[in-house]
Amino acid sequence: MDRLVPAPAVTWTAGAVAQMLGLPASTLRAWHRRYGLPLSAPQPGRHRRYGRADVDALLRMKHLIEQGCSAETAAARAFRPGGGTDVGTLLTAVRQLKLDTAVALLDAHLAGRGVAGTWDELCRPALGALCGPDAGRCIDLVHGLSWAIAAALHRIPTPAGAAPPVLLACVDGERHTLPLEALRAALAEQGRAALFLGPSVPETALRHAIGRVRPAAVVLWSTRPVAPPSGLRARRLVVAGSGSDEPGSLRAAVSLLTATA
Repeated sequence: MDRLVPAPAVTWTAGAVAQMLGLPASTLRAWHRRYGLPLSAPQPGRHRRYGRADVDALLRMKHLIEQGCSAETAAARAFRPGGGTDVGTLLTAVRQLKLDTAVALLDAHLAGRGVAGTWDELCRPALGALCGPDAGRCIDLVHGLSWAIAAALHRIPTPAGAAPPVLLACVDGERHTLPLEALRAALAEQGRAALFLGPSVPETALRHAIGRVRPAAVVLWSTRPVAPPSGLRARRLVVAGSGSDEPGSLRAAVSLLTATA
């Protein structure tokens, strides 16, 4: 049998990256010359190549400069995992609807603090700040931030393996998916496969999925109190969310589900 060779990572030239960032190519060259920006992508030839992580770091650097940081400070913070990423910095990017920058900021925090740390320290406080008394006037920002969080979490791949996965689903009528997006990514970070079916999954569809996958556990999410569906044939059924007695924190849920055989 032929052995599969992984495809090389996508990289971009300096000119392409400058265009992506909306910067003159001369500015990008000057940043490299003055601050010695460390690139993660392999450099096989004379011309610089930029990987996804490098582009994200440059987005963070540009954002920090726009917020008043010196270029030197912005470079030092942007190219460090988690550097320059706090609730205020993230909200500034979201309020300007610079969602690519928001994803880059979240990526940096995920690299430094992991999924549970990023969820507790960055995502939940930022969402809470936008969902206060003026939430009706910033629905676009809530949706934009939610999209950025989901996009960053999606970059954490689900591990392949023979062990039965954990099945995640929102109950019928429930459309708040971010907590389960975070749980899937946090489980993946711990080497535990999880399959997320998305929002508003009818009981019939859930039964079909259980029959196909035979999961190690099923987690149902609801923001309102619901009774567990009767007759589901699952090794373990967890109903999480408002009104649930199950562990409420992301860390507690991961601990519970990684211990499930």
